[in-house]
Amino acid sequence: MTRTNGNGDGATAVHIALQGKGGVGKSLVSAILSQYLSSKGQDVLAIDADPVNHTLAEYRGLAVSKLNLLKRAA
Repeated sequence: MTRTNGNGDGATAVHIALQGKGGVGKSLVSAILSQYLSSKGQDVLAIDADPVNHTLAEYRGLAVSKLNLLKRAA
């Protein structure tokens, strides 16, 4: 999904969500894409919402935020 970013500068915001079977490379693709866009001067916000394995958040150079969507049973 794309839309203007609302800052009045005409820039486009791009939102990408990846999901799928574990071990297929979602975190690797996300890290490479984030690094590429950052190197081109784009503002990148990477969020790792994996409830089991926060692999993307382990890429320290990307400043990835963790998002916990599931509550643990007491």
